[in-house]
Amino acid sequence: MEKDKRFGFFRSHFFIITAFLLSKVILLRFLLFEEFSIWQAVVLELSYIVVFAAIIELIAIKWKPGFYLLLSLVLSTLFLAVIMYYSFFGRIATYFALFQAGQVGTISDSVTALLNPVYILFFLDIAVLLVLLAANKYPIHSKPVDRKSIVLPLLVLGLAISAINFVIHKDEMIANNVIAAQEKGILTYEALEIVFGPEALAQSNPGIENAAEFKEEIRELKKLEFLPVAERKFFGDARGRNLIIIQVESMQSFPIGLEVGGQEVMPHLNNMLGGSFYFPDTAQQTGPGNTSDAEFIVNTSLYPLAFNPTSQTYGNKKFPSLPRLLNNLDYSTMTFHADDVEFWNRDELYPALGFSEYYHGQFFGEEDVIGIGPSDEVMFQKALPVLQEQTAQGKAFYAHLVGLTSHHPFKLPADKKELQLPAHFDNSLTGDYLISMHYTDRVIHDFIEQLKAEGIYDNSVIAIYGDHFGLQQSAISENDVDLVSELLGHEYKTLDRLNVPFVVHAPGITDQGETFEGTSGQLDIMPTLANMLGIPLDDQIIFGQDLLNHDSNLLGARYYMPAGSFWNDEILFMPEKGFEDGNAYDLETEAPLEDFSRFKEDYDRILKLESLSDAYLESLPER
Repeated sequence: MEKDKRFGFFRSHFFIITAFLLSKVILLRFLLFEEFSIWQAVVLELSYIVVFAAIIELIAIKWKPGFYLLLSLVLSTLFLAVIMYYSFFGRIATYFALFQAGQVGTISDSVTALLNPVYILFFLDIAVLLVLLAANKYPIHSKPVDRKSIVLPLLVLGLAISAINFVIHKDEMIANNVIAAQEKGILTYEALEIVFGPEALAQSNPGIENAAEFKEEIRELKKLEFLPVAERKFFGDARGRNLIIIQVESMQSFPIGLEVGGQEVMPHLNNMLGGSFYFPDTAQQTGPGNTSDAEFIVNTSLYPLAFNPTSQTYGNKKFPSLPRLLNNLDYSTMTFHADDVEFWNRDELYPALGFSEYYHGQFFGEEDVIGIGPSDEVMFQKALPVLQEQTAQGKAFYAHLVGLTSHHPFKLPADKKELQLPAHFDNSLTGDYLISMHYTDRVIHDFIEQLKAEGIYDNSVIAIYGDHFGLQQSAISENDVDLVSELLGHEYKTLDRLNVPFVVHAPGITDQGETFEGTSGQLDIMPTLANMLGIPLDDQIIFGQDLLNHDSNLLGARYYMPAGSFWNDEILFMPEKGFEDGNAYDLETEAPLEDFSRFKEDYDRILKLESLSDAYLESLPER
């Protein structure tokens, strides 16, 4: 009898579902960390599964199998979301990232492109159970589990082990969140983020008591020498001009100057560089808000949040910004984005940034939809009459145009594919990306030619930059990695992926052309343009710098790299658990450095700068 009870446990729903979920978390750890360790999964993950299953066993009165099926579905969906998120972003998704699932419909093509047949294994048992349910053969015969002698002790044990894991790891600081999830356990990591996540961090940031001292602290941390206005090169050379900023979706630097099969990928932009200021070593600094974070950074010169899209967390704030500065100079300030304005909470972001007008969604109609919205051709065509009207009224304007068409997975209609690539690029994401960049290059050229025809061009400053990478190593095939490496002439590395272009074109000012080879970031775009427009930012709290007057730089990025990652004039550094076990790469040779101990001060400085930016954002008043 006792023997039957013991073996009956192994035929219970409690045991079967727990075993299935354990096998799934073993699979998840294998896909994420390339480790196959049953012991690690048991020690770090099993206790949480046991707790969930025991609670169901204790409280479910009717149709207990249904609750077990629901548990399996919820955790399997979580596991799928984590691996999908990792595949594209190279990070472990936390609960606040998963709450952004409402954005998935807008980028469904990108999500579909990431699906891997092996992910079916997360739902194989559920599919079988649903078939049995449809055939009225579920719930299957299951032995009851003794609550007092088995379930309650397992619940207490599960809670105890979970609590021990939580307490042991709660103060353990690991910069790389993939390593953090591996060593703490995926479910422990998620629990820690719920308790000590962005809301808790925001509450811990102190306010700003003295703005002047705060600005001086930033300047000292960046080691920036103060320059009087009279000594600043190009200051005010474009005073009173229109400002047109074009944000190009997914544009990295490597397609610029690139020839494939005897054809230039971006011939028009290549030609434009001869009469422009070009900053080829600009770093992507976006956070989880991706494109919307790029819009935020360029208009504020503030760091985006490390954990949440800034537009969703602080959309109710009033940001000191480039639009507000220009509004004060009687400019019309406007932004154009052909997607739904609620995507990434832009309906809050744009007023927070101070734009006087924003054009979106319905303004562009349903003509020539490619991927997630009307094409960039449509965006520019629809924007031009608005700019013409401003010019006719004799009013200077700032127009921020946000492209969409070159969004992952870079699928263009056949009639827009103008770049002919060698055969080995067929059916590759890399080939589609190059074709997309070629199309974007032509569309921007056509828009600039229209500006010339309308008499807008000569009185404008035109800035072009990429918002973030297009080809993420973890999200593309080995063949695509090889193809990009072939184009680059070296192995495709993090430095290449995070490098986006920044170009400033101002007729009569930049005609001689100049390339600025120093380290630069998206934070530096606003102060550089403000300098040319004659807007001093001495009273503005910013974390970037004017690239035309400062050579040395220190800038950081979070989210796509571990917290504490930075570029300076010599290296790109990325910590692992912390500084000592991090990785440093020479910016010129891209070779790894064995001894980088002398850069510890820069690591500490960038952590402090990012903390100050967070504190500043938290201190800003609501609109």
